[in-house]
Parts: sequence; structure tokens; C-alpha cells
Amino acid sequence: MPSLRTPDGVEVYYETDGDPSGRPLVLVHGGGAQLIGWHDDLVGQLTAAGFFVVRPDNRDVGLSQQTGGPSDLAATYDLSDMAGDVVALLDHLGIQRAHLAGMSMGGYIVQLVAIEHPERVASLGLMSTSPSSEPEFLASRRGDGRPVTTAPELLDKDAYVEMFVGGQRRYASPGFPFDAEESAALAGRYYERRYRPDGLVRQWNALLRGPLERREQLRAVRVPALVIHGRGDQSLHWRAAVALAEILPQAEVHIYEEMGHDIPRPLWPDFVRAFVRTATRAERSEDA
Repeated sequence: MPSLRTPDGVEVYYETDGDPSGRPLVLVHGGGAQLIGWHDDLVGQLTAAGFFVVRPDNRDVGLSQQTGGPSDLAATYDLSDMAGDVVALLDHLGIQRAHLAGMSMGGYIVQLVAIEHPERVASLGLMSTSPSSEPEFLASRRGDGRPVTTAPELLDKDAYVEMFVGGQRRYASPGFPFDAEESAALAGRYYERRYRPDGLVRQWNALLRGPLERREQLRAVRVPALVIHGRGDQSLHWRAAVALAEILPQAEVHIYEEMGHDIPRPLWPDFVRAFVRTATRAERSEDA
């Protein structure tokens, strides 16, 4: 299994696709999402466009290390540590600079890589994410901001699939049909790959440890950025994309009327073309 041990001793599993001589693109998913949440067909479109795609399982999900046990829910790390995992992955693969793309919490992580390790970032892709956790950027109330201390109920596979599909349906793009069968198939793969709901809780508690406010530090980020958001996002308000556009001087912004807090298949070709444009802008900037 392809994995690495980070400097702080956490084992991170990852997969790669495409020609290693291509443009390196690291895809970092959101809270609780495993690397297979980046659909293989989307990855195929990205590799066909010339990217060498790297997908890690964030710590505490998938095949990466669980940092605690079922009743040990306190996070001993924060988002900066998760950004450090991405840098350790680049070191492990011998990649000096990469294009980084993050979805939701993954967007928080890649922002912090750009802030704390700017020399490692060629461009940013920020999908359904936010520069801050202030209420103005939240589309709905998400808890009381305090760490979760109660272990979640363990579900059998059928109950987990039902819960997963219901959650995906809740956050799905309102302008496109929801594919319940595909969602259920992904849920089954998640469950069989590794079902550890305590890991999701630790990730949430790590997110609360921050850094939750990144706007001022992001003003120093000068690489080309692609910002993608949906007006139908039920988690993070689309005004977050506007804020990112105002902060990042080289941002290309796409706000889709029909998109929610997901990565809808009908928009994949548009996303891939935009990633190619952003990578090309980064290369031209480096040449200049």
C-alpha cells in the first residue's frame, strides 16, 4: 500500500494516477471524505488533460492512520498539521511544487499550505470552501462551535448506507438529478474500506482548533487560484467565493446557480478546463 509517515509520526495513505511527468495536482477532500470521494471518472478526465493526480486519505479517515480510539475523540492536531501532511506527501513523492485543490475542509487545508509553505504551491483550486469560519460564510448553523465529546453510534452497513445517501441528498446540487444508486455504491465502498465514525469526530474537533480565520494571511498568497462554488451550497454560503475573489489577486471565479455542496458530474468538463487554465497561468507566471 502506498503510504508515508509524516514528521510527527502519522501514517498517510495515498494513491496516484496518470503520468508522473505530468503536472502534479494534489486533491484534498473534505471532512470525513475518503480519497475515493474524488470519482475515478473525474480523475480520469484530469489525467487525460495532462495532470499527475495525487489523492491522500486525510488522517483519521480511509486507510490513513486513526489518531485515537472509539472513545478517544479529542483531536491532538489542527488544520495546520493536516496541511503539514500534504507537504510531507510532496516530500515523499519528490515534488517541489504542486497544484493543490481542496473541497470544503480540504480547501481550508490547501489554503494553509499556501500560507505556511508558499514555496510548495504552484496554484490553488478552492472548491465549495471559505477563507474563514465566521457566521457570514455559513449557509446553515453547524453546531455550537464546541468539540464533540460523545462517540457516534456504530451502524451496520445497511444503516450506514441509508444515512450516507440521506446526507449526500441533503447537500446535493439542486440543479442536477441526484443519483441515489451511485451515492449508495460510494457509501458501500466507504464502509468496506474503513468504517470508523470516531475518526470523523476527531477531524471535526481538529477543524475547530483552526486556524479558523485566514483572510489576512491569504492576502500574501500570489499564485493563480481557481474558486468554484454553488449558489445552492447548503453548507458554506457562496459569498465565501466572492470574499476569496476579493482577497486573492489572481483568482478565476465560477459561481454556479445549479451547484450545491458537492462535485456534480455535469460540471466536471468545465472544472477540468478551468484547472488547465489555472495551471497554465501558473506556468506563465513562473516563466515571467
